[in-house]
Amino acid sequence: MNLLGRLFIVLIFIGSIMLMAFSVALYSTHTNWREHANRLDETLRQKTQEFAELQRQKDTMEAALNLEIRRQASQNLALATTVRQLSQDNTEARDDIAELREQLAMQVATVRTALEETGRLRARLDGASRALLDAQNEWAAMSTEIIRKTDEAHGLAIQVANYQSVSTRLAEDYRDAVNVLRSLGISTADMALFGSQPPTGIRGTVTEVRPGGIIEISIGSDSGLVRGHHLDIVRNREGRSAYIGKIEITNVAADRAVARVMPEFRRGVVQRNDEVTYIDVNELVAH
Repeated sequence: MNLLGRLFIVLIFIGSIMLMAFSVALYSTHTNWREHANRLDETLRQKTQEFAELQRQKDTMEAALNLEIRRQASQNLALATTVRQLSQDNTEARDDIAELREQLAMQVATVRTALEETGRLRARLDGASRALLDAQNEWAAMSTEIIRKTDEAHGLAIQVANYQSVSTRLAEDYRDAVNVLRSLGISTADMALFGSQPPTGIRGTVTEVRPGGIIEISIGSDSGLVRGHHLDIVRNREGRSAYIGKIEITNVAADRAVARVMPEFRRGVVQRNDEVTYIDVNELVAH
């Protein structure tokens, strides 16, 4: 029960007491009005005191009630302010949620695009991996072929070394034979009759390269060369040999000769210090 209800009950109680006192007074007038008046005066004083006390309590209650009303009003104002703030916060929170949803949608789209790009990259990576595997297999096959060719080259190099050793001995034998023939009075032109091919062991170097495919070599008639002989050009660099081409002797001196490069046999550009020799194809086939 609130303070106002209590106040009404007090007022009703006071009214009831006053009515009771009035009834008693009327009743007492028939017996002893003076005594009754005295009693009424006493009662009135008591009731006046009680009424004053009740009035004081009423004032106290009204003050408390007004204080409570002001407190409630202050609380209501604070609550209203809080409600407005909460409403504003709610609106801002809704805006933030909407913005977060938009950002989430953008991030989801970005992730979806990244996943698609990752799928494409994975497909490309798979293709590259397969291509790499094929290249590795091809490289393995090429490595095997290179090893085989290297072994063959080593074998050919050994054969060439053997041929060069044999050709050196044959050249020495040929020079000795030429010296013997010269001592017997046989000319160089007559020596050409003994064979149409140059000595097997002949060996020299390119000393000069002239325009038009003309070269000069370091060996001549002393080594058994005559006009028309065909020699081979070989280049040896860093342990590797390469066939350059074939030349034809056009002019011969004792220790040098001039030759022309035969275009139909050219495999490279003739350079100074290339090796000049004679490769007997029949002998290579026989081996």
